[in-house]
Amino acid sequence: MICFGCSEEQKEQTENAVWTADMLKTHIANREDSTKWDLEMFQSDLENNVPFALPFSNGVFPVPKYDLLAKNSFKGVGNFAYPGGEGSELKIGAKTILFNSFFVGTNFFNQYYIAKEAKDEVFFHIVVLTDVVDTLNYSHVSSEIVSRNHPDYIGQGFYKTRTNKIDYCAFISADRNSYAIVNMRLFDLKNGRTIVIAPQTDNSFRSMQIVSPPLSSDQIENYTKKLIEKAEIREFLTRKGTI
Repeated sequence: MICFGCSEEQKEQTENAVWTADMLKTHIANREDSTKWDLEMFQSDLENNVPFALPFSNGVFPVPKYDLLAKNSFKGVGNFAYPGGEGSELKIGAKTILFNSFFVGTNFFNQYYIAKEAKDEVFFHIVVLTDVVDTLNYSHVSSEIVSRNHPDYIGQGFYKTRTNKIDYCAFISADRNSYAIVNMRLFDLKNGRTIVIAPQTDNSFRSMQIVSPPLSSDQIENYTKKLIEKAEIREFLTRKGTI
């Protein structure tokens, strides 16, 4: 990272925060070195691993202690979503819109890339049109984000329609690469972190990738509400052929 007009302390902090080839080599070595593993977390993962009907099976791997990379380098991950049901879905006329977002807490590695006042960073945001919401068992939706690849983070999920399924997976790496896969369509999230999916009556899909502003988890709800008020988004989600 280039630092203009920085103090020596700021320069040192910035240089330390850059994910380097040496850091990556050390991290890979730590993954394969049992003396560096977080055995307490590993045991907890073994005891609490429950299979979910997600695109990828969530295997239990031993992982290095997070603080080996930098003290307090992990500040949490999460998602913010409208999974469906009263007060948890958006509408365009009679059509139902759901969304999910994955975020990473402001930490040692990403703090120089996001707003100083932001508590976290949304790296992926998916907005979908659906025609089914199961408010009893919520069988139409599921998602998770995991930190076990720290300082890389990955999330996955799905939405069901009456005749189809939308599977998705997204990740952000310590070197700021970020990609998503939605039903095997690949998105480079540097070209827009918001992905809008419109299932069609012929069981095909249409997608729209949007360059959203930098967002934190406490902004994503209002952003999504404003997004679907835009004429081009409403037209995309309601045009002839959508479910």
